[in-house]
Amino acid sequence: MVETQFSAGAVQLSALDNQGQGPIVLGIHGFLDNAESLNVLAPFLTSYHFIALDLAGHGRSSHRSEGAHYNQADYLQDLHALITGQGWDDVILVGHSLGGILATMFAALFPEKVRGVVSIDACGPLVEPEESTQEQMRNAILSRHGKTTSASRAIDLDEMVKMRCKVTDMSASDARIILQRNVKQNDEGQDVWSSDSRLRTKSVLRLTEKQAENLMRAIECPLLFIGASNSFKQLDKMFPRRARWFKNAQYEQLVGGHHIHMENTGDVGRLICQFVEQL
Repeated sequence: MVETQFSAGAVQLSALDNQGQGPIVLGIHGFLDNAESLNVLAPFLTSYHFIALDLAGHGRSSHRSEGAHYNQADYLQDLHALITGQGWDDVILVGHSLGGILATMFAALFPEKVRGVVSIDACGPLVEPEESTQEQMRNAILSRHGKTTSASRAIDLDEMVKMRCKVTDMSASDARIILQRNVKQNDEGQDVWSSDSRLRTKSVLRLTEKQAENLMRAIECPLLFIGASNSFKQLDKMFPRRARWFKNAQYEQLVGGHHIHMENTGDVGRLICQFVEQL
């Protein structure tokens, strides 16, 4: 995979690119992850032009401007700018967690540009009841108050790996692979965050159940949802509740945790390969 960059409106998106000649397969990582999370799938996609993105503020992509924040709609705006700017009209989206949510939402908004979607441990948008509107908005504003772009405070990567493992079900080796891309060296040779500290804020307002259903019913392409048996996401319960929203969707569950594509790469890679070959 080759390090590359794309312009997407006001941001520069970094990516890992296999520079293949086949159909475009665009990988979209999860919250606080980066392109390395999906790089493990590259060996299964050699017949395709596989590009694993760093979303804005993550990995080596640029940060949003001072005073801006990170909203789902802005990520969708970035994807639209990227895909239209590159002239990709038949893209296959492979997303994990937040990336899976964005992939399904983009397919709903722009069905003419998406050939198929693979969503790993995510089944459409997260929702909240409309009765929680005041609480959501208040908490979001408070979480963003005083937040600025990442400071250059030195960090200990080994400690960061331990901390990530405490709050996730990831292995230390997988956590390190991801975190190394979220870190850069300052002029003194110290490790500092390259990802934007403003990512760690709350959503202003999540969709309601009816709004999520309205979006998902607009998807025209085939979808593959891959669930993880030991994940807190519990897609085995979520997918049956939402299956009627989708015109052409299949669900497969594998043994593993939330980062199932890193933990059980072979099985996930083969499932994805079989799916995209049928599109």
